[in-house]
Amino acid sequence: MAKRVSKMIEEQVQFWALKNSGASLNAGHDKLPVITISREFGAKGAALAEMLGERLGFKVWDKELLDIISKKLGTNQDFTSSLDENRRNMVEDAIFGFMNHKGTNLNYLIYLVRAVHAIERLGNSIIVGRGANYICQNPDTLNVRVVAPIKDRIADYAANNDLTKEQALIIVKQKDTERANFSGYNFNRDITNASDYDLLLNSSVFSIEHMAELVIAAYKQKTGKSIRIAEVSI
Repeated sequence: MAKRVSKMIEEQVQFWALKNSGASLNAGHDKLPVITISREFGAKGAALAEMLGERLGFKVWDKELLDIISKKLGTNQDFTSSLDENRRNMVEDAIFGFMNHKGTNLNYLIYLVRAVHAIERLGNSIIVGRGANYICQNPDTLNVRVVAPIKDRIADYAANNDLTKEQALIIVKQKDTERANFSGYNFNRDITNASDYDLLLNSSVFSIEHMAELVIAAYKQKTGKSIRIAEVSI
């Protein structure tokens, strides 16, 4: 049964990759190691992933990962997102699963690990969040974390969402806590531990374009791979 589920997830991952891929700049390569991007809420990690995807021709996995897992759990993405961001203690988790006939946090974690491993085998991908740096097994995987001072993240989030800074502060702190709890509960790791990453970037110091250049340089150095880069105007 485990092999069957793994195969189903791998097929779904490949389907998403083919559906959303154009002509890859690095199509000549069989499999290039993935990049994982951990990020503080509002630190522009997702935007960095999109920029890297464009420049490297890599598939970016963010919300699509939730969609795949939702299909396997038989739930909608909103429910899966709640598991994605929040931890649930084991007793509560078991009761919740039996009472509601829905995927529990444990099932979500199992499918998440299988999906990330499938993406890792596929290669040429960028995985945003979800503790992927703790799941990937290839030593050539480049693990990046994007941070920014909380005052800058609050100001940006308030401006972009028509909120007061007080309202934005509550949301930013809540999301940071949820992400830290997810990694702590599921992987027993402190998401803020700098040594868990190959590269730590402050988005208040560097633009998204400059962060992409730094990541690409680090990727080349760590993997030793020669890769094609799409030029962008800065």
